[in-house]
Amino acid sequence: MVLEGPRLHPAFGIQEGQTKTNLDLTIEVRTEDGANTQFYQSDEGGIGKILSLLNTPRLFSQPFITLASERSVSAVPSRAIDVILVRTPTTPRVLLPPDWLDIVEVDAEAFQIERSLRTNADTESEGNTSFVEIHTSGDWMIVLKLQAAIQATIPDQRQRFAQFFEMPVIPFRLPAGGVGFINPGNISRVTVYPAFAGVAEKRLPADLLRCIRS
Repeated sequence: MVLEGPRLHPAFGIQEGQTKTNLDLTIEVRTEDGANTQFYQSDEGGIGKILSLLNTPRLFSQPFITLASERSVSAVPSRAIDVILVRTPTTPRVLLPPDWLDIVEVDAEAFQIERSLRTNADTESEGNTSFVEIHTSGDWMIVLKLQAAIQATIPDQRQRFAQFFEMPVIPFRLPAGGVGFINPGNISRVTVYPAFAGVAEKRLPADLLRCIRS
């Protein structure tokens, strides 16, 4: 896959000669080595092409994702990519799995408040709304709010949990505009809040205490 757009180096910002507009698009490629490499595009045609090429279930099945402009060409092995974030005022339609209404990123503060409320209320999953904390090989963390189309049974909820490791790509909306894509092959942990009923009876019965990073 080749995406067209001037390269934006994280340390230097927008290159000389580039002017920000309301149609700006920034791509963040977060990789398993912990790096966050950014790319920039302000041309309307280029933005449309980028959004079209990225929004596909085959995104991470290609050997490389290549970003090219008149100034430079950058290639990133798909297997090394944990997360891609595309920040732009225009949010395209996300290709969601069957029976899902919406998947959107939630910031850490809102997530902690929601988790605290649900924990204090000692509630179990309602079946159609859940929060998923996803950690990747490069120590990136994304929290997603999932909204299902219908009330799910307990077996359905368990199946959804397993799907996160089986999907070719996990797409989601960004609340400020844009879309994101997670590479399931680089997921190191998934934690679902609140827990669905009966899972502790058939799995290792232990509560998440903390995650210590070296």
